[in-house]
Amino acid sequence: MDQPPFRWANGVVIVDLGVNEQKILDLLLSLYLQVLKADEDPAVWRLHPPAHPNDSTAEAVYRAMVDDDLSAQRLEAIQTVRAGIAGRELDDDDVSAWIRTLNGLRLVLGVRLEVDVHGHDHLVDLPLEDSRSSPAAVYDWLGFMLEELVGSASQGFANS
Repeated sequence: MDQPPFRWANGVVIVDLGVNEQKILDLLLSLYLQVLKADEDPAVWRLHPPAHPNDSTAEAVYRAMVDDDLSAQRLEAIQTVRAGIAGRELDDDDVSAWIRTLNGLRLVLGVRLEVDVHGHDHLVDLPLEDSRSSPAAVYDWLGFMLEELVGSASQGFANS
């Protein structure tokens, strides 16, 4: 990668992904949409952890109130990211959508890789033959993308 994926210029964050990064992110967004539509996927639980784990009635009421809105917000954020993959200026709302989407992708991949609150140290230095090595590399890349996006967006705060 020759240039950073995001940069701060003229009061906005500019998306500047390479062609391969665009393709990877587009594929990941498609897979993310599939996960969001699959109620039985364990990653859905990670995206919607229980608010009332010890009270099924309260949990059902909570889910009825928030799940549709959360799903709609995620779908809208995915559309925002898709619209900007090839390059775009991001306002504050767009940056927020990108952060939520990249984080959601990481959460889903983290479930697949069995990453817990202690991190993903068990994935460091996996041999290439290990079936987890490619997903682990994508997980790290998504973390890098988040870090770069937040860093670029933070330049706006520093300049304010």
